[in-house]
Amino acid sequence: MTTITSAGAGSGIDLESVISASLAAKKTQLEQPITTKKTNTQLTLSGISQLKSAVSTFSSTLDTLTKTGAFNKRTVKVTQDSDDPVMTVTTKSGASNGQYNITVNQLATTSKLEGTFDSSTTSLVSNDTGGSLTFKAGKAGDKEFTIDVKKGDTLQNIRNRINNSGNNFGLSANIINTSDGKSKLVLDSGVSGDGNDMSITANTDELKKLFDTNIDPNTVTATETGTTYSQMVLSRPAKSAKIDVDGNELTSDTNTFDDSIVGLKIEVNRLSDKDTSDSTGKTYLSNKVAITTDTASVKSLVQSFVDSYNTLMSKTTALGKRNSIVAGESQDDGGALAGDSTTRSISNLLANAVSTPSKESTTFSTIFQLGIEMDNNGKLSINSDTFTDALDNNFDQVVALFSGENGIAKTLSEQLKTYTKTGGLLAQREDSLNTDLRSLNQKESDNTDVLTKYEANLRAQYGGLDTLLAKLNKSASYLTSISSS
Repeated sequence: MTTITSAGAGSGIDLESVISASLAAKKTQLEQPITTKKTNTQLTLSGISQLKSAVSTFSSTLDTLTKTGAFNKRTVKVTQDSDDPVMTVTTKSGASNGQYNITVNQLATTSKLEGTFDSSTTSLVSNDTGGSLTFKAGKAGDKEFTIDVKKGDTLQNIRNRINNSGNNFGLSANIINTSDGKSKLVLDSGVSGDGNDMSITANTDELKKLFDTNIDPNTVTATETGTTYSQMVLSRPAKSAKIDVDGNELTSDTNTFDDSIVGLKIEVNRLSDKDTSDSTGKTYLSNKVAITTDTASVKSLVQSFVDSYNTLMSKTTALGKRNSIVAGESQDDGGALAGDSTTRSISNLLANAVSTPSKESTTFSTIFQLGIEMDNNGKLSINSDTFTDALDNNFDQVVALFSGENGIAKTLSEQLKTYTKTGGLLAQREDSLNTDLRSLNQKESDNTDVLTKYEANLRAQYGGLDTLLAKLNKSASYLTSISSS
């Protein structure tokens, strides 16, 4: 019996093409609705993602406006030599406008100990057990570290142990070889401020004679006359910085005065210039420091709000735009969320927030009274002259309207969290759309099985038909041969 390996092989009819055409038609019937829905779902998902990103960007701008001190922008002007400044003044949160006469009368210094030795390479320690040196600084002796000293150690060994100690609080040790062939050990505590002098305590007599600064020479007995107790002497005491602010003396252990004037950080670099003409005994001239509102920075901050607002409005408009119809035909120029209520909701939220009177300011009810204007497309802009006037005359009220507890920035930020927070409206839409895509992908997979079964049925049906036609053709040929013989 002849085996048929291709539909139509027995009958001679191209049944394979019939099967292929039937499969193609079935595939289109099954997949076209899924493909269309999948494309639309992916487009909507992309639109939601873009909208979510745009809202988040605007929310970040709002967060900046609501930070403590966001509008506390100040300009500092110090009357001084710009090439050799006496001080550096910067503003912090809480700074207020004001003018001050500041004089730097004294800089903070660290304490310094010096001791002269015959050589930096000669052994200083003969004691078999060595000893230890403890270095202290600070009013309460809170800064402290100890180094071990070994037999045979030289001045260089001791210097290296000091500098390399892991507990060193900032003390530095150096050796200066002087012109007379001697070696001088110079120690700088690194700790400034009145009463913070450095001290050294040794635990052996040998080391005490060389380094200990705690022994009072007046306690030396007659039998010890001529014995040198400690070669280290205080060459420079630790001092605090002193400045005069409008007749008030302020002190600091360092050369930084942080919040001595609330909201200001003053770093002194050198003494104020000497007053050579004053006969009253005043030593130094004062420097004028003026703190004023930095209107340019405040304008920049509000401009960032306007720009970010306009960007979000443009995005919602573009995403929600419907297809244009020209001569009865769609131009397919709509946005990814054409007709979606989400874009309209966010646009309305923005417009209502800037238009609704605020209870935060007692002078201005809306931002439009500050010189911010809105055009017919809902875009904002700033009238510079009007806004500057509002800042100059009602700075605190401008700040309140924008960044107060019930100001526009805080209000908008809270309202938009409904859309941007975890589990918010936009996240829910994304989850729903992703679920739809997974369902559509599963249907595509299921359709593969459906088409496989459909093809098998077609081949079974057309295979039987092909066999039947083959038999009929054979019978017809047989009858023809009989009738012709």
